[in-house]
Amino acid sequence: IQVYGNRLWMVINVSNKVEVATADSCRRIGQVNIPNCRYVAFHGGYAYVSSYVGPVQVSETAPRGRIYKVDTLTLAKVDSVTVGYQPEEMAIVGNKLYVANSGGYRVPTYDRTVSTIDLTTFKEERQTDLAVNLHRCRADQYGQLWVTSRGDYYSAKPKLYWMKTSADGTLTKGDSIDVTVSDMCIVGDSLYYIGVAFNYETFENNISYGIINVRTHQV
Repeated sequence: IQVYGNRLWMVINVSNKVEVATADSCRRIGQVNIPNCRYVAFHGGYAYVSSYVGPVQVSETAPRGRIYKVDTLTLAKVDSVTVGYQPEEMAIVGNKLYVANSGGYRVPTYDRTVSTIDLTTFKEERQTDLAVNLHRCRADQYGQLWVTSRGDYYSAKPKLYWMKTSADGTLTKGDSIDVTVSDMCIVGDSLYYIGVAFNYETFENNISYGIINVRTHQV
C-alpha cells in the first residue's frame, strides 16, 4: 500500500489487480489489471508495478517478470518492460529504477540479480549479480541501495546488502551485513529492520530486529 499525491494505491497479491482510492476517505476510484502483481513505486506522475506475469506455480519454466508503467491520473497502462524472474520491490535513484529479482517460482534455481531500468527510454539497461532470492529494495539519502536476500531457507542465509549507484546508473556492490530483514524503513541515517528467518533443516524461525546506520553501515 502506498500513497501518491491524493490517491491510495493497493497492490492486491494473487488477485491480478491494483486498487486505487482517495487517500483521505478511501473512496474507490478504479483498478488496474496487472497479472500476479507485487509492489508499486512512483516517479514523475507514473506508477511502476512489479509483476510475476505467470500464474502462482513453482516451475522451472516460470516466465520472466515485467514492470508495468501506469499513468496515475488515467490509470491506463502505458508501457511495460521485461526484467528478471519474479521481480519484487523497486527503488528509484535519479532517473533509474532498480528492481530486486527473486526467482522464487524457480526454486532451487533462484534469480540473483538487480535490474536497472532507464525511466526515459523505459528499457532494461543491465542486470547486476548480487545474491539469491532478493526481496526488499530501498534507497537512502546518499543514493545507496539497500537490498535484502531471503537466502534459500537451507544453507544460504538471509543477508542485507548495500550497493552504490553511479550517475549512469551502474551498481557497485558494497558489502553485506549478516542480519535477516523481512521489512525495513529508512529515516535519515537510520535503517530500522525486523526479520524472521525460517530454515527447512531445523524448522525454526529466528526473529530479530534492530537499527543500522546507513552512512557508516554499522549495526
